[in-house]
Amino acid sequence: MKWKRFCCVILLVCLTLPAAPVMAATGATGVTGSVALVAYEVSASRVGHFTATISWKTNGDATSQVLYDTVSHNSTADYTYYTRERKALVEKRKVTLNKLSPSTTYYYRVRSAAGGAEFVSDEYTFTTLPFPRGWTGWLATLFPEYALPFYLPWLWWQATSQLVS
Repeated sequence: MKWKRFCCVILLVCLTLPAAPVMAATGATGVTGSVALVAYEVSASRVGHFTATISWKTNGDATSQVLYDTVSHNSTADYTYYTRERKALVEKRKVTLNKLSPSTTYYYRVRSAAGGAEFVSDEYTFTTLPFPRGWTGWLATLFPEYALPFYLPWLWWQATSQLVS
């Protein structure tokens, strides 16, 4: 009877001991291989008339690139637009897409690579905001990098018309 209790206590102690760290510290795990690179929490934010920010995380340090287009694709080779691959190895990343067209649905995939492993996500979408109103909005759509100067005359007119009335 005493031996049964004693054996149960020994068994419980053995089961609760942290054996894995000891084995890993001595290098005696016998486990080899690598974990596949995976991206998650892929999202589009700060979507405006002409820009959008794509962010995602990976389960390890990796490069960053976004492939995007105005039509859906099954193959990554078919995407018309892509960002320059950022070689900095990070787990969290944000990539801003510029010179987009207003009122347009974009299809995108994120791509990360590290140590010969590559991950390309499923396809996601976002839609840019509609055209700004008035002639300044129309001109800004033609020249998005100069959008602010096109709005300055409108802002001046708005400010001076408030002073007159």
